[in-house]
Amino acid sequence: MRVTVKLFGEFREAAGRERVELELPAGATCQEALRRLSELLPEVGGLLFDREGRLRDHLHVFLNGRNVAAFGGLSARLSDGDSVTFFPPIGGG
Repeated sequence: MRVTVKLFGEFREAAGRERVELELPAGATCQEALRRLSELLPEVGGLLFDREGRLRDHLHVFLNGRNVAAFGGLSARLSDGDSVTFFPPIGGG
């Protein structure tokens, strides 16, 4: 199946592009998609995962515009044509 990962901010800068198309096996999870992305683009992987290989806890991951925390977290299953996005919380003042 094919999944689109949309990149924003520092992730877009690190990758040098706005989106990446991933080919994944049927039933892959958000976690598997992010791991695959980090294999393809190690410079992005360094921003996604800490030294122990855990997703950095300040990141928000969305599947088709909805926070994955609302439906299974990173173990949420993907379908062909899905879109995954992630970014750190926005701060300001």
